[in-house]
Amino acid sequence: MQAFLAILRYDLGQLARSWLVRIWIVLLAAPALFLVVVAANEGELASETLAAYTAAIYAPFSAIAVAVLAVGAVSGESGVSADSILSRSVTRTEYIAAKVVARLGVTLGVYAVIMIPFAYLVMRYAISDASVGGVVVGLLMVASELAFLAAVGITLSTFMRNVLFAVLVLVVGILVSGVALQFVGLTWMSTTAVINDLPETFRGETPVRDEVRVLIVFASLSGLAIISSIWHFRYKDL
Repeated sequence: MQAFLAILRYDLGQLARSWLVRIWIVLLAAPALFLVVVAANEGELASETLAAYTAAIYAPFSAIAVAVLAVGAVSGESGVSADSILSRSVTRTEYIAAKVVARLGVTLGVYAVIMIPFAYLVMRYAISDASVGGVVVGLLMVASELAFLAAVGITLSTFMRNVLFAVLVLVVGILVSGVALQFVGLTWMSTTAVINDLPETFRGETPVRDEVRVLIVFASLSGLAIISSIWHFRYKDL
């Protein structure tokens, strides 16, 4: 347990000092503040403003940032992990578990820091056509997609040593699968469909059954990805 906590603290410290994380936060925060001002002065609808920001700003910037952070969890530090494990200072399970917690924690932490204040300000100063329940569920649905992206990225980091290629595979794979699932009508399994339907979700117009299915599907897939990454890392050659 001490080794797990030590790696977790170290990884969180590295992420906090990362220029990627700092630039990512700035790129998210600046447009959010701008949209709050525009929504307040121009009488924009809260649901449309929240959905437009998520689709045009948060989703694309975060997809790239989270993909890089997640894929670099193991493959970006292969020498460090090999030295730590081979010297028996830490077990494989402790190492990969700490990486999972740190990368998921930063992903969801940044999301909460940006989206919760943004949603509050938009609902306060824009035309309030969104329901509180709808906004909460919509934010949780997007959070589940981000967690899924990070979990799959960590899994790829245990299988692939080339970080840039793994990032490309992750981003393209998520995008293509989302479009394909949306095309065949499986919108509750499609990342793109969930994003496209956010205005209705924020207004509370999305059926509860569909919302629950989205949350269950992406939470389950994230869990499977994490289990796969831990299992594979325990037996892979370093």
